[in-house]
Amino acid sequence: MSEDQEEKNSRNNNDESSETIEEIQSQEETVVEEIDELEKIKMDLNEKEDQYLRLQAELANIRKRNQKEKEDAAKYRSQSLATELLPVIDNLERALSIEVTDEQGANLKKGLEMVMDSFKVALENEGIQMINPLNQPFNPNFHQAIQTIPLEDGQETDTVVNVSQKGYSLNDRVLRPAMVIVAQ
Repeated sequence: MSEDQEEKNSRNNNDESSETIEEIQSQEETVVEEIDELEKIKMDLNEKEDQYLRLQAELANIRKRNQKEKEDAAKYRSQSLATELLPVIDNLERALSIEVTDEQGANLKKGLEMVMDSFKVALENEGIQMINPLNQPFNPNFHQAIQTIPLEDGQETDTVVNVSQKGYSLNDRVLRPAMVIVAQ
């Protein structure tokens, strides 16, 4: 081969090498871009998956909260009615505490006792309990002290010695605290 031909071949090889290197570099850049794009897509996917899981947890919490609200509503449905009826019961108790001397008064008192018994049964059926803490320790969650008196023999400190007005609770909720006198 002649020198010219060798030189041509060499140039062709160099040109081919240059083209091959450029192609390889171009392919590498494309691969790097695709990898970058893939990483971005993976990050987006992870972010969306995290959002999805958080939304699922939030929906579960909403369902639980709604279920609890429904249960509470059913559990305390008679609260407002009971609160309205407590003064009526107090008045019936006052009427029953009056001494009667004639037969008509006795019959009227008997009728009031029957009404009071019906009220008590209806309240118990709804889960309403009377709070009558006589001779029990004072509990500010269930009792309201309206007066304190000095201790007498045999009494303990902070003991309820008199109940002025009975309290009532609905399940575990106090509708009205008992009005009490406490020994100090």
